[in-house]
Formats: sequence, structure tokens, C-alpha cells
Amino acid sequence: MRRHKAIRTALLGTLFLLLPALPAILAAEAPAAAASGTCKTNDQCGKDEFCAKFFGSCEDSGKCEAKPQDCTERGKLLVKPVCGCDGKSYDNFCLAAVAGANVKQEGKCAP
Repeated sequence: MRRHKAIRTALLGTLFLLLPALPAILAAEAPAAAASGTCKTNDQCGKDEFCAKFFGSCEDSGKCEAKPQDCTERGKLLVKPVCGCDGKSYDNFCLAAVAGANVKQEGKCAP
């Protein structure tokens, strides 16, 4: 019983010592964009994230979001072409996001 109380006291003591430093530790590990909540480019986001922006808002600020893992709907790939802010055509919004691109407009990009 004493041993458990001693361990619990030691753990709580350690927690209280680290608690004031926690925000600084977390901020040091997060990308700069994540700290402010906004981004302009994918470089400001994490490895598996992209700078997601509103439809047609290629030059505006966005928010770092995870790239989609699956672009199928009920096992099928929906094909509804879009033009990405990078000037490339994608089969749908999801595939553009997987590539780290935002969508400028619906339909394929002009050649």
C-alpha cells in the first residue's frame, strides 16, 4: 500500500513539474502553421497533410488537414473532373487533395 502511494506521489510530482513547460514542448514539435492555425503552402503542414483551402480560393490562406486515404465511394471511384490550383486536372476533389492540390474550378483544366 505504501509503495503504491509513493509511486503515485512521485508521478503526480513529476506531472506538476512538467505541466508549466507543456505548451512550449508542444509548440516546438508542431509546424509553424499549426501553431497559428493557418497556412499558405503545403510546406507549412505536416508530412501527411496539405494546406486545404475553400473551393476557388487558390491564393487565400487555408488550414492544414490530413490528406484523404481513400477516394472511393462504396468501392467505386467517382469521376467528376476538377482543375487544381496547380494547373493539373484530377478525376475528382478527393484525388486532388491526395496530391496536395486545392481545386480552382470544376471541369478539366484548359490545355
